[in-house]
Amino acid sequence: MQNSNKTFYSALFGVILALGLMASSFILGQQFKNLRQSGVITVKGLAEAEYKASYGTWTVSVENWGADYKTAMTENARQLEVARAFLAKQGFSAQEVSLNPLDVYVHTETYTDEKGKEKTVRNGYDARRTLSIASKDLAKLQRALDEINNLRAENQAVNFSSPSYYLENLETIKRELISKATQDAYVRAQEFAKTSNINVGVLRSASQGSFDISANLPDAESQSDYGGGYDTSTIDKKVRLVVTIQYDIN
Repeated sequence: MQNSNKTFYSALFGVILALGLMASSFILGQQFKNLRQSGVITVKGLAEAEYKASYGTWTVSVENWGADYKTAMTENARQLEVARAFLAKQGFSAQEVSLNPLDVYVHTETYTDEKGKEKTVRNGYDARRTLSIASKDLAKLQRALDEINNLRAENQAVNFSSPSYYLENLETIKRELISKATQDAYVRAQEFAKTSNINVGVLRSASQGSFDISANLPDAESQSDYGGGYDTSTIDKKVRLVVTIQYDIN
């Protein structure tokens, strides 16, 4: 009886194994058939180029405190003239400098009372006004950045940001890189074709991938794998564009 059971289970296992192999063969056959029917090859093309920023922006602000609203406004106006005189001395024209609205708000201070509880009290007003600078003279921007540290040392009301540097004619740059990336994709497709003894046919579809502008530095990280980025901290930039191309094959 025991031998009969062993024979039965062995036969059942053999049937299941045979069915599994048949199913696997069918699936692989269908996949191979679909691959042959598709008749396409999909490749990515890459193009890189170095560019220099053509214009920059910069912000300089004056911030001050006043015991009352009017005092804060008056002192801010005085400090603003100091900042404007500095920018004029650096060679910035009226067209390169724009003035943003004045912002005056209640100044609050936090302290801990004798019971250890934090409390907030009003103490006068803070006033803030920002000057926005936009210029194509990047050397002038950099000189002004060096000089404003001296003004900051003499005048605590003056604050400033680091300049941001941008490329103009981005669409022209994109078109140039798309052309180069498409050529690169075709070369890659040809290399794949050689190893498979097939021929690359006409272009079936094309799409632009990431468009990345990074600092042109040895250790600069590209953000292309994450959808592209735009570094504005440096004048020298590396622009990278990726395309995905699909070709017929035969």
